[in-house]
Amino acid sequence: MGTSQSRQPQAGQERVFSNTENCVEIKRDDLGPDEQEVFRRFADNVRDVSDDQPPEEMLKMLQKEIGQYDQEETWMGQAYVRIGIVGVSGAGKSTFINSFRELRANEKEAADVGTTETTTEPNEYPHPEHDHVILVDFPGALFKLQSGSLQPTTFNTKEYARMFGDKMKECNVFLVFTSGRVHDNAVWIAKVAKEMGKKVLFVRSKFDRDVEDKQDDDPEYFAGGQEEGEERLLQFQREDYVTKLETIGYGRVDIGDVFVICGKLRHIQAGRWGAAALKEAILKQLDIQQKMLLMTTTTDYSPTMVKAKANIYKSHAWKVALGVAAGGVIPYAGTFVNAGTMLTTMLLFKRGFGLNEASVRKLATTTSKDARMLQRFVDDRLSILNGVIQFLQGEIDLQSLRQLMTAQASLHLYVTALTVDAAIDVAVPFVGGLVTAPFSFGLAWSALCLFIDKHEQCALDLHELAFR
Repeated sequence: MGTSQSRQPQAGQERVFSNTENCVEIKRDDLGPDEQEVFRRFADNVRDVSDDQPPEEMLKMLQKEIGQYDQEETWMGQAYVRIGIVGVSGAGKSTFINSFRELRANEKEAADVGTTETTTEPNEYPHPEHDHVILVDFPGALFKLQSGSLQPTTFNTKEYARMFGDKMKECNVFLVFTSGRVHDNAVWIAKVAKEMGKKVLFVRSKFDRDVEDKQDDDPEYFAGGQEEGEERLLQFQREDYVTKLETIGYGRVDIGDVFVICGKLRHIQAGRWGAAALKEAILKQLDIQQKMLLMTTTTDYSPTMVKAKANIYKSHAWKVALGVAAGGVIPYAGTFVNAGTMLTTMLLFKRGFGLNEASVRKLATTTSKDARMLQRFVDDRLSILNGVIQFLQGEIDLQSLRQLMTAQASLHLYVTALTVDAAIDVAVPFVGGLVTAPFSFGLAWSALCLFIDKHEQCALDLHELAFR
């Protein structure tokens, strides 16, 4: 077992855990508001503790504050993600709402897709996998009752804010949808959201139609290749959008806040055109627990989102490792781990990366691929991890797990990863002292990071196979 020297964080740093030089690092930005408050209480409790306080006692104190992370809800807390959707009829927002929720238009609970304005009140569309992820469809026009029917009335931003302002304030971010021309109503609604301090992202949908029209009207535009032509057209539309917004009086908008997409399910899950960048921009408006919630709930196989998901999961793996360090009941690779904690976490990783059976079946339907072929592809690449899951579930013993590792020529890799140097430093946040963690903390943390890496690579490979 290695040794480590106590090191103090530099002035101005508020480090929780560091993974450089045998450390596990979590930055303050990786903590939600509730978690930051937990660490402040922990810091108050240990502020007067002497430097020779046993590290096990320090971690037990922290574990008592944090609690056992053996349930999925503890990853996300009581976080909610509400995404406001704005746009007039025919702008493609209903198609996007359904695709974001992994539904088709004819499925139960899908948003109505049509060319007439059907929204007179904000409609909430929770994600089928987790009802804390909600898309809120706001009316694109104001109506009044006239001769027994609803009729559009002159749009007024103050009246709109009076009617729907409370619901708008609940949203984390707003997506303003257009296709073709930029509609005045949607822009003025965006202005209401902006004045509330909300981040507004502008989305031009139906890019697949734009590409088809351009191919019919100007075939030479794609003479340099289909991909090059699409990228050039996409960039032109983004720049044109910025110009139009300024022309109609909204003001100057950063081109990074404009996205050109196709809202159909296949293109959203593949992250095609501007879809992945749009999801990234949404994530930037969320705290860490909201990010965890959104990334674990929504299926997205784009390389951008797969890598972002891996980074977010790694930034939170210390929670599970902390629970494991508090004690466990079964032997594993020379130490003890909490089987329930590890099992729940690995299953969450698998689902979050879209590699569980239900997600793979949906992917096969979306991409018109053979479901059995895609499932075999996943199983082959995750055979050892599936074996670990079986072991933690009590379906196979340790010897069988070792035989599986040997058969896959991966025994050395896993033994090395799961028996890391135990000299892992833990920086006490808001205090600055460092302690050496017990071996089980380092073991669990390194094992979880390995699981994340393997799931990440499998998801990237599955994207290449399914969408090519």
